[in-house]
Amino acid sequence: MHLSSVGAHSASGYGSLSAHYDVENILQQIPNDVSIKFMRPTGFYNNLFRSMQSIKEKGAIISNHGGNKKEPWVSPFDIADAIAEEMELPFEGRTVRYIASDEVSPNELVKILGEAIGSPDFKWIEISDEEMLNGILDMGVNTKIAEGMVKMQASQRSGLLFEDFYRNKPIMGKIKFTDFAKDFALAVYLQL
Repeated sequence: MHLSSVGAHSASGYGSLSAHYDVENILQQIPNDVSIKFMRPTGFYNNLFRSMQSIKEKGAIISNHGGNKKEPWVSPFDIADAIAEEMELPFEGRTVRYIASDEVSPNELVKILGEAIGSPDFKWIEISDEEMLNGILDMGVNTKIAEGMVKMQASQRSGLLFEDFYRNKPIMGKIKFTDFAKDFALAVYLQL
């Protein structure tokens, strides 16, 4: 069992996630009589916690992608359930399983979160790749890592990140985005 990521299906174009492609390819070199299940979750709901500073300062999530295009998101609880389920099933050959809990667009996401935190003006601000890179660098992040993050989110904007996911779309997990919004609201209140 290997916990990988969406984006592991291709060597390039997904920024920081390209490392998952490399790891999967290394594991593919193990003799074929060893079965491997590659588990590829989508973007974690919890990743939104990294936006706490912009939420407090600007009432917004700021990124180089946004809009009305739905994206898959996942709860760590649904990842755990999927792995537990796969552990109970036979290991035969090499398999890939995508894991997602819900699909929401950035605009839907901020509407749901805004309602949960009592902020109807909560918004998603889309900025350029260059602005995103400069913002990450200003936080002291290493240049290579910052560039990888920008490229990863640009692949979300273009839809390339999710192309293999949609060709192999899984059954969605139990924890919906509205469920996560309650936990998010609590975290926001604790930060204010």
